[in-house]
Amino acid sequence: MTPTPLTGFIIHSRPYQEKRAIYQFFSYELGVVHGIGSRGLPLFAPICLLSSGKNSLKTFSQIHFGFDDEFCQTHLGQQASLPTLNIRAGRVQYAMLYMNEILYKLLAVENACPLLWQAYHQKICQFHHLDTLDKADELTRSELMQLLRVYLREFERALFVELGVAIDFGQDWSGNQIDDEAMYRFVPEMGFIPENSSAIALAKESAKAKVSQIRYSGLALSAMNQANDEPAYYLHHLEQFGQLQKELMDYLLEYRPLHSRTLWQQSMRYQTC
Repeated sequence: MTPTPLTGFIIHSRPYQEKRAIYQFFSYELGVVHGIGSRGLPLFAPICLLSSGKNSLKTFSQIHFGFDDEFCQTHLGQQASLPTLNIRAGRVQYAMLYMNEILYKLLAVENACPLLWQAYHQKICQFHHLDTLDKADELTRSELMQLLRVYLREFERALFVELGVAIDFGQDWSGNQIDDEAMYRFVPEMGFIPENSSAIALAKESAKAKVSQIRYSGLALSAMNQANDEPAYYLHHLEQFGQLQKELMDYLLEYRPLHSRTLWQQSMRYQTC
């Protein structure tokens, strides 16, 4: 069987035998691919490799860092790939680990998703840049935190689109336009439900999803619906975007904890001590 060239990033690894590891590789060509290769491949670094084998667990060989110039020009619109850099432990690294964790827990294996891959590559580049600025003390803590949250929310939305579960801020669960005067609750598998609707009681009986404890005004939802065209709306409602997207993410993860989220929360507590 002819080996398949893959271009992408390691998003998870675990030791296998003495000198090898089992990797989850997020590739442009085939999405997430599981394979065995030599130990020591880093996260967040651009990698090209060959994947071979008929089983679900492939063999990775001829591994090298960096993307080919032709790939960069064709798929990324740039002349050179992201350099291999060391990301220091901290909030930027935890944010990147979070992206990796939700990818390998939610994406189907060997299902190409080039648009999501491009969104991931863009965020990796942005996080590398943030880490450089943070090391040089060119950002305040509040500026860093805001940019981290913005980038993560943007990536979550790209993942939701890929999974077919994007939040519709323009209409409620029954297809009616959001009423600026009404208040709503969010249910991941249904959408926005008017607070006085009998559907709230039905949703609470569901064993799959939880009804939001937070009330959202129709006026705020209408503004959030315009966020793609008006970035100012997005920044103004960043906290609400974060809450809603967390509720949907938790539902998709079947309310299982995320290790990366724990690291993030621990770092936040440390900073406030």
